Amino acid sequence: MSDLYTKPRSVDVIRAVGWVTFTEILRDKILYNVIVAAFLLFALSFVASTLTFLRPERVVLDFGLAALGISSMLIAVLSGAGLLGREFERRTIFVALSRPISRMQYVVGKFAGLAALLGVNWLLLAFVYLAMLLGQTGSFALILNPTLLVAVGLLYLQSLVLASLAIFFSTFSTTSLSVIMSFGLYLLGTNNSEIRLVAVKLDPGVVKSFLNGLATLLPNLEHFNLGLKVTYGLPVGASFAVGSLFYGMILTSLFLLAAGVLVKTREG
Repeated sequence: MSDLYTKPRSVDVIRAVGWVTFTEILRDKILYNVIVAAFLLFALSFVASTLTFLRPERVVLDFGLAALGISSMLIAVLSGAGLLGREFERRTIFVALSRPISRMQYVVGKFAGLAALLGVNWLLLAFVYLAMLLGQTGSFALILNPTLLVAVGLLYLQSLVLASLAIFFSTFSTTSLSVIMSFGLYLLGTNNSEIRLVAVKLDPGVVKSFLNGLATLLPNLEHFNLGLKVTYGLPVGASFAVGSLFYGMILTSLFLLAAGVLVKTREG
C-alpha cells in the first residue's frame, strides 16, 4: 500500500510530462508550417546559387544556415509562448499540480518535450542542409568543417534559450504578448553589438547609459551566431565554443527557474 503513496522520481515526472508535451506539439499545425517554410528557403537558396558564378556554395551555405536558424527560432517561440498558457486556459495544469508534482518539475518537463521536438526539427533540417551542401560542392571537407558544425550546433542551443525565454514569458502574460516579447528580445539579442556601437557614438548622458545597460542586461544571442566565420571558413576557438555552451545553459536554467517560481502567480 505504501508504494501507492511513494513520491515519483523527478526524472520520471519530467519524462512523462515531456512525452505528453512532445506529442501535443507534434500535432500542432505550426510545426508543419514552419518546416515547410524552411524547406522553401532551402529551395530558394539552391535556386539563388544557380544564378551566380562566384562561389555559389556560399549562397547555399548562408541561406541554408539562416533557414535552419529561423525555423528553430519560430518553433521555439511560437510553441513555447503558448505552452503554459494553453494549460492554464484548459485548467489542466491544476490537475497536474494536484498530484505529487512540483511546479519546477512540471515546467522542466514541458521544456524537455519542446526541446526534444526542437531536436527532431534540428536534426531533420541539418541533415537536409548538409546534404544540399554536399550536392552543391561534392566536398566532404566543407560539410565536415569544424566552424560549420559548431555553427549548426549553436543554432540548436539558441533555440533552447529562446524556448525557455518564451516559456518564462508565458507564465505571466498571454500567448500573443509572449510571442511579441520573445521576438523582440530575439531581435535585440542578435544585434547586441550594434546597440553597443550606437552607445559608443553618443555623448555621455542618460541615453548612452541606457543603451549600455540594455546591452548588458539583454541575452546576448550573438554568442550563437558565427556569421562571416562560417561564410569564409574562419576557425572558431575552443574557448568561444565552450563559453557559448555554458552561456546558453546558464540562460536556459535561469529562465526555467524563474518560470517555475512564477507559475504560482497564475494559479487560482
